[in-house]
Amino acid sequence: ISPGSFKLSYYNEYKSYLRKLVLAMSEGLEQIISQLLVPDSAAIAEATAKLKECYKDSAIVPSLCQLMESSQNRTVQQYAAIILRQKLERSWSKLDDGVRNGVKHVCLQVLQNALPKEVRNAVGAVVCVISKHQFSAWPELLNFIQTACCNDNIAARELGLYILGVISEAVGMEMEPHFTSLFQLYATCLNLQDQPEVLYLTCVAMSNLVQYLGSDHAKAFSELLPLAANAVKVLLGVDEEKACTAFELYDSLLECEVGIIVPHLTSLLHLCLEVTKTSSFSDSTRVKFMTFMSWLVSTKKKALQKLRLIPTMLDVLIPLMACPDRDEDNEAESEDPGSYARNVLDTMCLHLPSDKFMPLLYENYILPAVRSPEPLQRKAGLNALAISAEGCCEHLLQNMLEDCLKLSVGGLNDHAPEPRNAALYCLGQFAEHFQPDILKFSNDILPILCKKISEEMSLESAALTRTYYALESFCENMGDKIVAYLPDLVEKLVLHMANSPSVHGKELAISALGAVTNAAEDAILPFLPQIMSHLKVYLTAEGGEDEMKLKTQAIDTLSVFARKIGRDTFSGMSGECVELGLANIRTDDPDLRRCIYSLFAAISSTHCDPIVPHLQGIVGRMLETLDSKEGMTTEYKDPTVPRFDLDDSCNDEGGEESEDEDEVLGDYENIEGILVENSYLEEKGDTLVSLSELASNLGVHFVPFYEDVFGFALKFVDYSAPMVRRGAILCLAHVCNAFHKAVSQGNHQDEAALLPKFLSVTVPCLLDVVRSDKEREIVCVALESTNEMIKEMGLAILGDEEYFDSLIEALKEVLQHKTSCQKDEEDDSFCEDVEDESELSTALLDYACSVLPTIAKTIGGDKFTPYFKVFTPLFMPKQGRSRAEKSAAIGTLAEICQAMQGAISPFAGDMYTVFIAGVKDDNYDVISNSVFGLGVLVEATGPLMIEKYPEMLGLLATYLRDGCDRRTIDNVIGALCRMMLVNPDVFPIDRVFSEICMWLPLKEDFEENLIVYTCIYEMLKRGIQAVISELYVLIPKMADELANKKVDVKTKEMISQIFKGVLVEYEEYTSKTLSPQQLNNVKQAVLSTTGS
Repeated sequence: ISPGSFKLSYYNEYKSYLRKLVLAMSEGLEQIISQLLVPDSAAIAEATAKLKECYKDSAIVPSLCQLMESSQNRTVQQYAAIILRQKLERSWSKLDDGVRNGVKHVCLQVLQNALPKEVRNAVGAVVCVISKHQFSAWPELLNFIQTACCNDNIAARELGLYILGVISEAVGMEMEPHFTSLFQLYATCLNLQDQPEVLYLTCVAMSNLVQYLGSDHAKAFSELLPLAANAVKVLLGVDEEKACTAFELYDSLLECEVGIIVPHLTSLLHLCLEVTKTSSFSDSTRVKFMTFMSWLVSTKKKALQKLRLIPTMLDVLIPLMACPDRDEDNEAESEDPGSYARNVLDTMCLHLPSDKFMPLLYENYILPAVRSPEPLQRKAGLNALAISAEGCCEHLLQNMLEDCLKLSVGGLNDHAPEPRNAALYCLGQFAEHFQPDILKFSNDILPILCKKISEEMSLESAALTRTYYALESFCENMGDKIVAYLPDLVEKLVLHMANSPSVHGKELAISALGAVTNAAEDAILPFLPQIMSHLKVYLTAEGGEDEMKLKTQAIDTLSVFARKIGRDTFSGMSGECVELGLANIRTDDPDLRRCIYSLFAAISSTHCDPIVPHLQGIVGRMLETLDSKEGMTTEYKDPTVPRFDLDDSCNDEGGEESEDEDEVLGDYENIEGILVENSYLEEKGDTLVSLSELASNLGVHFVPFYEDVFGFALKFVDYSAPMVRRGAILCLAHVCNAFHKAVSQGNHQDEAALLPKFLSVTVPCLLDVVRSDKEREIVCVALESTNEMIKEMGLAILGDEEYFDSLIEALKEVLQHKTSCQKDEEDDSFCEDVEDESELSTALLDYACSVLPTIAKTIGGDKFTPYFKVFTPLFMPKQGRSRAEKSAAIGTLAEICQAMQGAISPFAGDMYTVFIAGVKDDNYDVISNSVFGLGVLVEATGPLMIEKYPEMLGLLATYLRDGCDRRTIDNVIGALCRMMLVNPDVFPIDRVFSEICMWLPLKEDFEENLIVYTCIYEMLKRGIQAVISELYVLIPKMADELANKKVDVKTKEMISQIFKGVLVEYEEYTSKTLSPQQLNNVKQAVLSTTGS
């Protein structure tokens, strides 16, 4: 660029000014900087100390300008510019106008010279800093950029675009008046396809400007995108890394003005797919474009469906999954395209409507792949089936469960290892997500898995990991159904824990014992000595990495024992377990620390005494973990740029010292982001969850720590990692609930003033998460936490008008699909006929709806009536929606009826119509909830429903007579008992009660137990002969219920009340139907209930 292109009116004047100021410093400063380049730590330390002294001198800025302009040493030039940037970032406002103008002109003058990239970038960073302060007062800068970009000299054009990109990111909003001319400049440069660097820098500049675009600029900017896509194609053939960086323009568009991108979706997706399937590109490049596809699915799912692009994606992804296994144990983190294709497919399953997506995937891709003669194709098909288990769970359960199991079990017998491993993965996924439906196949599947473990024990293979994954998923959800398998399971697992040839095999066996105990609970006790004798070896192990892995897993399994084997049994172990945790709490291993914290939380759930004396040290260490920067690495845009610690310890106003080192250094301009290792993220998330458990379990003992824990949790609500945000939300809610209980129960009135402060932060925070968080799972956690807080504190929350109004508005936004996590943020007019019917979306609506009955119960039915009218149209499903939506909506309606009690009477007719239609549905989930709805409607409205009894009895009796799933039967029993209890005079007790008794005890819906036994109690009080005559049947069943762990305390108290009367008035019935031991147990239960 010719120097004559610029009118530097102050330049000569500044040069004269500069000479006077830097005469004493200029020679020494270059020498000091040169000394920094010597590979001698002592010399560098000495030079740094000298530089810090110079840094305080008022002549430092012009002296650095002198070096930046005139030094013959390019590295000295670069360092001078870096130090100058740091100084200006902190001190610009202190400089007089002459120095400021001089610095600006020197920067432009230096940029006119032929500079290496390192010096150019360093000077560009100085320009960026100045622009933040004085862009509007620096017209020469835009003149410089315009002249450079329009120059025929390629190097000049590249320089102009580079500076344009740098300042666009910093002061893009101030450039808005120039957007039209900038867009014209972009178009010109993007047409220079023979200049790859120009194409690259143009895309970067556009990307940096995206965040400042408004709707007024969308059309003009959108017209540039085909040119930018062509630029990316050119760069792919020249420099893949730069092509990926240039493609980040589209990432930026998805984050900001994503509506701009809709017209280009088809061409963009085809570009991504072309790169994805081209094996000559590097894995990282292909994964980069696949990541964009995944993001497209989660944010543009409606448009992708509208444009019918889903099959096009599957045509590439499924064959790509048919690749040789790499590292199966770390496939979630794998950066190879074959593994990442599974991630994209998983996103599709989660975000697309399962009733439309799953038939397409299954018929057109899974079945042909599984039937292929090629093992890797069969593997791909089974992996695709496994991946669909979470996102398409409801559809698969309703329509395809047995077909899915046939495919996966068949895959276990495949002659090739890859399909066998994929089949094991299938079973694990099914066991995890298809609960409880899959348990009926346990007799067929569990023996196969036990056999597979024995076959694979001697191998360090992916099959062993997959087998254990499937086994754990099955076992931990089996409940008491696992008891029959315990002898064989425990024998095999203990054998593998002790004798597996690999550390990983031992880890898996120890973990599986935890899963078995989770299901078996105290049924594991006969095997506990055998298990603990081996487990103690690993709990007390010292040594290297392998020993630490086994100790970590052993402590994790010990936590399960603490929660599940029973308070009395664990009491003898609790003190020793606390000592074990304390002895290891100072470990540097984040996984071990995380498991120790979980162990403390587990112990606190059964025994407070061993924990309390050590609480100060335990909580202190956990807070240290949250505060720690371990595992964090700063990622720099240019890692070659040096960093100088030249803190002058004051801000521009001469005030307080900054706490942020990078802010002090002015180095954040070069920071790309902060990377945190996964193990440390998991530790922080789990630490917050463990703290929430300690707060809930320890109550008044935790009072000294509530405030500190609350403060730390609050810091992490906006954390980038979802697992940490989840932990923070749970912790905030649990602290509020636990503190409320502690204040209510203890003498802590001095601390009571903290509760309103906690709530004033927590309630708005949770509702803000509901509205603004992008992750639906996190929004679900926030809604559930809000619900639990209302249940615990009631009017302490809803009595505040501001909280109440905010909650109502937030729930409306969820039900109207207006929250951030629900918006596709795309052209609504383009996709207005495409609805979000994904199962993840349905789950979110369920969580929102579950808050409504809680509100109704808290404020009362009369006050809730206006909101009932508002919300009911929002959550009632439209015709043709999924069974899950229909079932959830009817369930919500039923719970609201129960909560509103008599206030629901004006709507009784409409509610009856909805419930009676649901009872006639062909899906048992819908039927079950509708039957419950009928029952609570009768209970709430009393005589209003008498005229409907014949119709209801006719329908309900059909299910008792013909049989159906047990949950529905249990709800039928509950509904009939409500009808009998409310209107016994018109209920045909003589005809119906014997049928009710025949189906007792309840098997699945234990929440209906209380109404059933309350009804029996009241009928016996009334002396109803039809009930008395059934005592021979009822008494042994009720005696068994007193010993049933699944029956809650209130129900057992009601049964004891029944027996109290029966033992007096109908003693002959008990003596004839109960054994002496049973009778003694009944009498003990009666005594403990009555206290007499």
